[in-house]
Amino acid sequence: MKKLVFLFAAVLLTAISANVFAQSTGTTPAPGATHSYFITPGNSGNSILWTVWKGDLSSPAGTDAVIDDATAATTGITWASGLNVGDWYYVMVVETDGTMCSNTKVLPVQITESDFTLTLTAANATDCYDGAVSVSIVSNAPVYDHGNTTLVFTVSPNSTLDGSSYSGYEFDLDITVPANFNATPAFSSNVIDFTSGKVKTDDNADVTITYTIDNTNTYDNSSAADAQDYTATVVITNGKTVNGVSENNTDDDNQDATAVSRPNTSGIGTN
Repeated sequence: MKKLVFLFAAVLLTAISANVFAQSTGTTPAPGATHSYFITPGNSGNSILWTVWKGDLSSPAGTDAVIDDATAATTGITWASGLNVGDWYYVMVVETDGTMCSNTKVLPVQITESDFTLTLTAANATDCYDGAVSVSIVSNAPVYDHGNTTLVFTVSPNSTLDGSSYSGYEFDLDITVPANFNATPAFSSNVIDFTSGKVKTDDNADVTITYTIDNTNTYDNSSAADAQDYTATVVITNGKTVNGVSENNTDDDNQDATAVSRPNTSGIGTN
């Protein structure tokens, strides 16, 4: 008897876990997701009408589910971003022929928590400038220019996207560096757009971001030995798949940094 109780508990927990955290599909859409719904009509000339209902089929879903084309055999439905995980909806389609004879089909849909995640990783926790210090003499005094640093970061979507029928995702990208440091990003080939800080891809592969960071400051012998050292911190936010599923992971996965330094050599002393 105890074995049966444990087995039932295990099955129940598995079912609950699958409901709360699973891949967004047409029958288990995540809040914000858009999925395609379709039928094969009995006859090409028949009329079609899609509706979405909540609860016991007596309450229209309204703005909870927005239908792209309610009269097409194939249509998209966008599920609102504020829906509650676990709630049930019913996608209904009615096909009617020329004699007003109709048929009805209903698809149960349960809102499911997104399992889409993105992880940002710096290639190196510490790094150095790309080249040696450039020294020039101005008014008989040395001026030091440290030049550029090349830093690499990678954004990785979780593996569940590999089996997705939707290709592409996006996220907002930002980098923090000190004053007078210019950061210019370059992206892997799957990035199709970078406008106003938003990165968009055309597949579900990793995105590699290569920053060229130019330290436009110059230093002299009165500068601190570590004046050229800095940290570049990259943050990604607002991750979303191409069909509207929002990212569902912690901030710890969405930020990383690289500390850049040279040996903190003191000024030259003499006696």
